[in-house]
Amino acid sequence: MPEGKEPLALHPFKRTAHLEIHLTNAMVACYPGLGSHYVKHVDNPNRDGRCITAIYYLNLNWDVRTSGGLLRIFPEGWREDKVADIEPLFDRLLFFWSDRRNPHEVQPAYHTRYAITLWYFDAVEREEALTRYERENVEYEID
Repeated sequence: MPEGKEPLALHPFKRTAHLEIHLTNAMVACYPGLGSHYVKHVDNPNRDGRCITAIYYLNLNWDVRTSGGLLRIFPEGWREDKVADIEPLFDRLLFFWSDRRNPHEVQPAYHTRYAITLWYFDAVEREEALTRYERENVEYEID
């Protein structure tokens, strides 16, 4: 393969090298305990522009054995029995791709659990998503 022509898969972070990136407003999540959780999902399943998810945890003295609330990521390409388990520890900052490469869930939390989430947007993909949304809404209003 000619130099400089490596497949993108070998350099996954090159994907953002040419993008104009925007940041969303923060989403503050409070899981009240009592087994509250969030089911397995993907942040950007429909090309809405979100490309990177950033989560910052605010949980002092968190013990996942008694408090639960583990973030479990099911990275694409890993064997089904392989997952990434991340404890929501105070002052931990986590980044991962927002698309189908990283389905994830929050397992049941038994104490109040706090997190702040931000998404970095690919400006081009976001603009395309907004155009699709406007087009679909205009079509519905006409019908």
